[in-house]
Parts: sequence; C-alpha cells; structure tokens
Amino acid sequence: MHMAILGGVSLSMLYTLLYPWIYRYELAHYVMFGVALPFIVGLIGAFVWRAQVLARSFRVHAELNVDHEFRRRSAMLQGMLMAIIALTTTTLAMTILPTLFYVDIKLIITVFDYLLIVIFYARPEVNLYITFDRGLPNIRMPFNIKDVIEGKVDASQISMGVGKIGEFENYEIHSFDTCVEIGACEEYCPAVSAGRPLSPRVLVRKLAILKSASGLDADPFKVIGEDELWACTTCGACTYNCPVGVRHIDIIMDLRRKLVELGKLDQKKSNLLLNISQYNNSMGMPNYGRHDWLKELGVKTVQENSDFEYLLWIGCMGSFDNRAREIVKALVEILREAGLLDKVAILGDEETCCGDPARRLGEESRFQELALNNIELFKKYDVKAIITICPHGYNVFKNDYVKVDPWMGNVKVYHHVEFLNELINKGVIKVSRDNVVFTIHDPCYLARYNGVINPQREIIRKVGDLREPVRHGAQTFCCGAGGANYWYDVPEKKRISHIRLEQLMDTRAQTIVTLCPFCNAMLTDAARVKGVEDKVKILDIAEIIRESVAKPVETKQIN
Repeated sequence: MHMAILGGVSLSMLYTLLYPWIYRYELAHYVMFGVALPFIVGLIGAFVWRAQVLARSFRVHAELNVDHEFRRRSAMLQGMLMAIIALTTTTLAMTILPTLFYVDIKLIITVFDYLLIVIFYARPEVNLYITFDRGLPNIRMPFNIKDVIEGKVDASQISMGVGKIGEFENYEIHSFDTCVEIGACEEYCPAVSAGRPLSPRVLVRKLAILKSASGLDADPFKVIGEDELWACTTCGACTYNCPVGVRHIDIIMDLRRKLVELGKLDQKKSNLLLNISQYNNSMGMPNYGRHDWLKELGVKTVQENSDFEYLLWIGCMGSFDNRAREIVKALVEILREAGLLDKVAILGDEETCCGDPARRLGEESRFQELALNNIELFKKYDVKAIITICPHGYNVFKNDYVKVDPWMGNVKVYHHVEFLNELINKGVIKVSRDNVVFTIHDPCYLARYNGVINPQREIIRKVGDLREPVRHGAQTFCCGAGGANYWYDVPEKKRISHIRLEQLMDTRAQTIVTLCPFCNAMLTDAARVKGVEDKVKILDIAEIIRESVAKPVETKQIN
C-alpha cells in the first residue's frame, strides 16, 4: 500500500516534469500509461483493503468498549489515509489522462494530496530513523544487575516499570504519535484473532491521546487495563509487521514490569514467580534429580565429562514435562546413533530456569539474577556452545544474556534443528524419505525473533512432502504459550492454540512438525480438546528425524 502511494506520487511528479517531452511522442504516452496502470490498480486495491480495515476497527472498538472520543479520532486518522489513497489515485490518473480534468481542479487535488501525505508520513519517517537498528529481539533492559552488585547504581533508585508517560524511553514516547492506524499490527495479532481484550493499535493510540491531553505526567494505567497487558503473548507479530517502526512489545513489557513492581499479580502469575524463586524452575518441581532420567540414557554431566564440546540445555519443560522428555530422548538417541553422545554434557542439578518466563512476565530482577547465575556456571565449565530444544531459552541465551554480560557473545547457541540440520548436511547422519505429508508450525521466538526458518524446511523436504500453512515462517501464528501465557489464563472467545491447529490442519498434512516443547504441548492439548488426535500427528523435528534415520555413516566428525 505504502509503496503504491509512494510510486503513484513519484510517477505523478515525474510525468508532470516530463510532460512537454512525453506528449510530443505517442509511444511515450502509451509507455507512461502502461507504467502507471499497475500503480492505479494497486491503489484501488489498497483503498478496498483500507475499507475492510476500517470495518474491522469498528468491530474491535465495540469489543473493547473504547470511548467515543477515541473512536472519533481513529475514524479521522483512518479516513485521512483513505483520502490519501483516493487522491493519489486521482492525481496519477489526471497526470496520464490530462484532457479529462480541468487544470485548476488538477492543481487543487494535487496540492491537497501532497499536503496530506506530508502530514501523515512525516512523524513515522522520523520514528523509523530512530528505531531502524532495533531488531525485534532487542527488548529494552531497564537496568543491569551487575551495575547494582558492583555499586555503580543504587538499587533503591531503580524503577522496574513505567508509571508515567514521561518514564517511557524517548523512542517509545515518539512512537505513540507515530502510529497512524495502518492496522497491520491488529491484522496479525493472535490476541485480536482470539477475541482477547487487546489490540496493539488501540493500546498505542490510547497512550498517544493520553499524552496529548494530559502530558508526560499522565498515568498510563488510566487508559490501559491490566487484562490488555496480560493478553499479549509477546509473539512480536505487531512490531514485525508495523511499517512505521512502533515497538509495541517494549511498551507492553514496560507496563508489565510496573504491575509486577506494584504486586498486581493473580495467583497463577504469583505462583510462577514463586516456583522460580523456590525451586529454580518454572514447573514448581524439586530441582534435585531433574536430570537423573538422562543419566540413565548415558548422558553425562559436565563434572563427569569435562571434555564436552556442547552443553545440552534441557530446560524446565524438557526436564519435568513427560511429553517434552520424549523430545529430549529423541535428540539423545540421534546423538548416540551419530556417535556424538560423548561430545555433549548436561548440568544436572545445577541447571535452573533460563529466566524467560520471569522476563516476559515483567520480573526483570529475577530474570537478571538467573541470567547472571547461569552465565557464571557457563564460565565455570568453560561452555563454548549450547544446544537447546526450546526457542525461548535459545532466544534469551542468544539475545538477552549478552546484555547482562557481554561474555555470552563468545558462546555459540544452537537450536536443536540447526544442529541436526548441520549433522545431516555434513553426512554425519542420513535420513530416509517416506510418503508422509508434513506441515511446519514455526515458533515465534525461533522464526520471527531469530530468523531460523530454513533448517526445518530443508530437513522435512528430505524426509517427506511439505505443505505450508497460511501463516508460516516469519509470519507464523502464535501457539498461545508465549509471554508466560502458558502459566496463566486469559479471557478469550476462542483459544489461540485452537485457531493455530485449524490453520495447520487446513493443509491436510498427516503430521504437524513442532520445534518447541511449549508449542507441542499447546497444539497437542488443542487436538485433544477438539477431538482430532486420531486425524493428525504432532511431533517434534527430533522425533521425525529419529524415525527417518537410516544408519550413521562411517565418519563421526562434524568439524
């Protein structure tokens, strides 16, 4: 849409400048018409799409019960965008068909169109300049626990979250005014699709209106409800698809931190943090003996195998959830078949939570404590590479821990699909092809946050046929577990996991491929509730590879 507007305006200006030359030659006129026609068609399509977005926004406003003033401002802003599209289309048509319009009318429409475009796009362009280098995983860290420990920062002066508009970071404050209600965030948001009490578009615009009306001292919780914040799965679809660089996740996380600081947590959220504090894991299970079952499979601890090359990070789900343990077992069996089991080691009872649930919930202090303790363990055992089955652990190790201690930049972090794909490509293990149709569910924190999209597809195409769901790759649809949602309930009209399962089953694939123990759990539960367990298999990529491994090749070297 925006490219069509830019192209339409650019062509209009170009044709106006070249008008004296173009109309000397009939061929030039036809060439100009042929170039402009696709833009006109695109603009007409954009106008129709915007009309649909406007209709959807009316429905969302009614569901969220937003006030009349918000609805009025929203309609005006979206109406301005539709006017720009209509005027740009008209301007371009006038340029290539000048005889159909009076000169005075053409001039008035053109000037008005350009004026609206400048007003509409000026602030977004500035915001894009400010945030262009902030990747999706780069969520703001309000303080560094090492500075507190070293006495560089007074802990009593640290505010975990945001209680006033002026306490947001400058780029966040600027983004409030940047939002021009394009609606891409809302279109891709799983919370909106599920009928949860959240629209990222509405949330940002409410803050913009509050700032405009009450200034930087205004309390954001006057317009933002707690349910809105907890409804977010932090999947990142909003920020990823926002063409003007609004970072909704950063804003939501800052507000969640304030709720945690104020103790505004229900029992389930409190229990999650209590489990992490008391048991050092998110599942509320005694940490002692968490990996004894792995020792029975021949996996050694870092103390028993000091020459290990890869630390196998099992994670809370992999350690305690029976279904997730099957995924870990499949990975271990593949490593054994490849003759690589002696190259990996586990932490055993020393492994704790990676901290992702605490951070996504908004408990930044606990997250950083866990991160710092884990980093010290990694240093103690000279960890050079980590393999994990969990995209959430993968993401915090790769993107968040390095902010706590830059030393983590020396550690290579693998999601198990990356590692297994390397083994297959290097011939360390061989897989056999079968007549099975697969579809892949890409985890948000793997595909969207970290761009791991191709390895799983390379593997699946070697073992069977692949059918992609409508939402896949970086545009995947959340399973509903992210943002610590796995541990608490959110009011919704339809479960996010059920929506995703339906999308995957629409491919008519025989097997759904997962790459995350949480995704596997959510989709498996959805299949059980919907009574379709006998119609589709839900397997992790490691389980699929284990079933298709023909035999290990002679060489066991992967370097």
